[in-house]
Amino acid sequence: MTALSENLSKPVVASSRPAASKRRQRSWLALRGALDRLAAIIFMIVAWQLAAQFWIGEKWISTPVKIAERLWEMLLDGSLQIHTWETFKEAFVGLLMGVALGIVGGMILGLSRRLSEAIDPVLMGIYSLPRVSLAPMFVIWLGIGLLAKATLVASMVVFVVMLNVREGIRSIDRDHIDAFRSMNASRWMMWRHVMIPSMIPWLLASIRIGIGMALVGAVVGELIGASQGLGWYVSSSSSIYDMTGAFTALVVLMILAMIFNFALSLLEKRLMFWRPSVSS
Repeated sequence: MTALSENLSKPVVASSRPAASKRRQRSWLALRGALDRLAAIIFMIVAWQLAAQFWIGEKWISTPVKIAERLWEMLLDGSLQIHTWETFKEAFVGLLMGVALGIVGGMILGLSRRLSEAIDPVLMGIYSLPRVSLAPMFVIWLGIGLLAKATLVASMVVFVVMLNVREGIRSIDRDHIDAFRSMNASRWMMWRHVMIPSMIPWLLASIRIGIGMALVGAVVGELIGASQGLGWYVSSSSSIYDMTGAFTALVVLMILAMIFNFALSLLEKRLMFWRPSVSS
């Protein structure tokens, strides 16, 4: 009985080894990716410092050392938190507005091909309008507060989300729909297991594009009319040839974009755990 139990336990030990090996491999790949990103950041900082000192000149592009000093000064006097929060608020609220409207519009257009084909020329015409040139109109209509900046951001994001969601719905495999219909699946089950999973990759891709557009829209709105925010700080610093201040605000904007993308990556892993490329 002891020999039999030992033989039965051997496959269990053997089967646990590949799982442990895969976990170690995933951990090593994650560590290697983090080290590669850190090395890339260090390389860019060193290249920037050398270019400012020996090639372009500090008065034109400042230096990472001076920017770090300015960040510390702004952190101590509280201006960093004020300007960063203002831009973050405008970009985030506008991004949420654009994503919500884009999902609704994309679903309507994706489910109604006739409607989509009818308004597609007008939709593409409006999408082609440079929202930067419309920024002064938003300020005139809605003032210089949060609503004007968020609406400008939403107008830049909504079309990207809408078009991607529409294509995501159109790309659904008809065989999957027919299979669910043959099993008398309810409309909710159809959406839960076919429509939404097919739409999520397109939606996340559009949000990733929209993150950059949201920050650009917030900065443009602040350049047109604002008294605080990172965009306003860039304009104010540039007007007095304070390149350190201008580049400091740009660095903070870059960090905000990285935070937004990192949060989206976490959401992507949670929503698309079934994809090996995402879960690994």
